[in-house]
Amino acid sequence: MRRSLVTAVLALVILAIPVLPAFAQTPPPAPKVSITGTFDQITSLGRNIYDGNFTRDNDREWYARTRFRPDFEFAVGRTRAVLGIELDLNYGQTGSNDGGFPGNNAGTACGFVGGCKGAGSDGGGLDINTDVAGLFEIKWIYTEFDLTGKDSLMPFIPVLTVARAGGQPFGTIANYKIYYANGDFAGLDLYTTFTPDIKNHLAWVDVEDQLAGGNRSTATTRTNRGKDWALIESPEFTPFKGLDLKPMISFFNADGLTAGSSRRNAVNVRTVGGTMNGAGAVGGGAPAGDAANHESRWTAGFDGRWRVGAFGLDPTVAYQWGSYDTQAFRTNGSVGRVTGTQSAWLFDVIASYQLGPLLLEARGMYTTGNKARDNLSRSKYYFEPLDLDTGYWNGWTGIWGLGVDYFNGGGGANLGMATNIGYDRYGRGQFALRGTYSITPAWSVYGVVTPAWTAEKVDTDTGCPALSVATSATGCTSRVAVNSNSFAKGDSNYLGTEINGGITWRFAPNTAFDLAAYYLFAGSANDMTEQLNGVAVKRDARDGYYAVARVRLSF
Repeated sequence: MRRSLVTAVLALVILAIPVLPAFAQTPPPAPKVSITGTFDQITSLGRNIYDGNFTRDNDREWYARTRFRPDFEFAVGRTRAVLGIELDLNYGQTGSNDGGFPGNNAGTACGFVGGCKGAGSDGGGLDINTDVAGLFEIKWIYTEFDLTGKDSLMPFIPVLTVARAGGQPFGTIANYKIYYANGDFAGLDLYTTFTPDIKNHLAWVDVEDQLAGGNRSTATTRTNRGKDWALIESPEFTPFKGLDLKPMISFFNADGLTAGSSRRNAVNVRTVGGTMNGAGAVGGGAPAGDAANHESRWTAGFDGRWRVGAFGLDPTVAYQWGSYDTQAFRTNGSVGRVTGTQSAWLFDVIASYQLGPLLLEARGMYTTGNKARDNLSRSKYYFEPLDLDTGYWNGWTGIWGLGVDYFNGGGGANLGMATNIGYDRYGRGQFALRGTYSITPAWSVYGVVTPAWTAEKVDTDTGCPALSVATSATGCTSRVAVNSNSFAKGDSNYLGTEINGGITWRFAPNTAFDLAAYYLFAGSANDMTEQLNGVAVKRDARDGYYAVARVRLSF
């Protein structure tokens, strides 16, 4: 009996030995594919809020469109890749064609600038029978992997760093509240977690790049755009629950012409070509200017979030300094390179209080600007973000910024207040009160009132470019000189007061209906001057408005 028991145990051990390695090995994670995103159906109508010229109110429309915005995620374990796509289409044909090849060989969406809504952001029009080849936009295309830490590319470094390389969103790399970097970029972000309460973002942003041989030609035919890039260092601290602190330091380098999101193309009569981000301003004669003209810009910022019970406070402060080259007219009459200096401040704060179903919020901001007579080739006092993607003050405004219909307001419709923060060269000051009442968890109503001013008085002896379909689509991005009285002295600071309100009804799972209206009581700083039969005529600004309805499916 004893011998039989020993024999049985030995047999069991022998049979189990080949199985043990199988139990010791962890099976590799299975590949996983997931899709998230949104579907929007939008219609809106409005008047006098599209082209940035509030003295001419014959710009009006009632249109509808759709947007499909899916993100495809491909993941194996902790490594993942994301492809983000964006499709925008008008209801109906709005241009000379429906927007797609082979019928459209104009090189412009819908056949011409202004043929599609959103200055071509809508890539086509769903005409009769709807066979349309719209613009297939790539928003994100990145890979995310563990750079340091356990089971990483560099496992000998103990702290976890997640690297994200490719076309990606800024997210909270530089800020909590949008003021410096928003939207998307190509580059590399390293997100390190030292402790649960101490983290750090270090990002390389590739703004413009140049290929070998681009400088091997005459000055007027060179194709090199220079090496434009930015570096962002931004740690995150949570000293205790409810308080988040985010300082930030960023350096931006630009050679020659650069992206309009990163440098405001303000008009300056003392600069060659008349604008600060035109080919003439940076010399060379080529479309991209001369890469030997440089800009070096530093931005230091601080962002915070503080929650104590029902009270919230979100302060932001930033300072910007640096130097830049432009080709300008000197006081002695000669033309040549002039090096200017930049010094600008930005302050922005939100205070909130939750009183049961009622949320009360107040927001104020101020940023410095230049006087009408200042020579911008010598000094700039207005703040220039890296990229805001028309995101500044979104949700608070719909004409000064973007609202429910994110193709209206912002950008050229308000001389850069949603893209470059300030109003033209003049800076900005703004205050807002917002109340949101949740009738039920699925149904809420809100209202906002927000007056706005400029930091320096606007010269209303200036105007907008001549009105056309193209300028109505892109808007008035900068006031232009009309005659010899332009950019001599300022006249008014008051931009106007916007009021808006709306409802959000989540009437089905993952489905929401938004209805909103926006009205601007235009201020005297929006008055403009134009030439009529050779005579300069000053025109008073008129009010503008629009209303919008949207159904959004999130998946």
